[in-house]
Amino acid sequence: MKDPGNGDLAKLFLSLIGSKHSIDKAKERSGLSIEKIAEIISIPNSDIFFEKKTKDELKISCRYDWLIDNISKKVKFRNKENEDFKRIIKKNIDKHLHSHWSENNVVVRDLKARTVGEWISNEISFLAGFALWFREKEEDKNIDLSNLISKAVGEDVSASGEIEFDKERFKILNDLTSNTLNTLMDMSPAGKIAYRSLDIAIIKGLSDGDGTYASKMKERTLPIHNPWWKFW
Repeated sequence: MKDPGNGDLAKLFLSLIGSKHSIDKAKERSGLSIEKIAEIISIPNSDIFFEKKTKDELKISCRYDWLIDNISKKVKFRNKENEDFKRIIKKNIDKHLHSHWSENNVVVRDLKARTVGEWISNEISFLAGFALWFREKEEDKNIDLSNLISKAVGEDVSASGEIEFDKERFKILNDLTSNTLNTLMDMSPAGKIAYRSLDIAIIKGLSDGDGTYASKMKERTLPIHNPWWKFW
């Protein structure tokens, strides 16, 4: 699978996310020398990761076809879903990453922990988990909590409410189908963690604020010594 990796090419890639930059600006943003940048963008297949345009001066920017190809090969999309996914990622991912990962206007990630490709794939899966949760439970700006709470307390409960959450972060995926979101969520543990974390937060908030529900959840889980959130 193609990936900028976690070396100097990766450092250059992260530094260019968000806009087109000259060699001098790329040097300032990445901490790499002009010679090293010239070497990186001249190696065979560098155009997989970088787009180079020359008018008055050379400007370099990031490409994401490699990312789309990696994900499309890893998961099974239907044809139209695949085309929609490609279109949305190409249009939105660069701006999204710059908006949410930047420090002092430069994208920063721990490349010792993951490669660039792993970071971005996990982010997409993470966002899909949140997006799918709200897609399934939100109706007329209210969240239907009936099924979630019923499972936790072991009896039928009718409940809804409003949740404060920064939904701007996953809005880039809003036009994808629920099936696509589910596929992307299942792509990595990050997606499942995002989805389940909202379940856990709701039930924890409810148990903290209502002793009756907390008691029922405790009674239901105590005999078999399992935490309530492992029931689904």
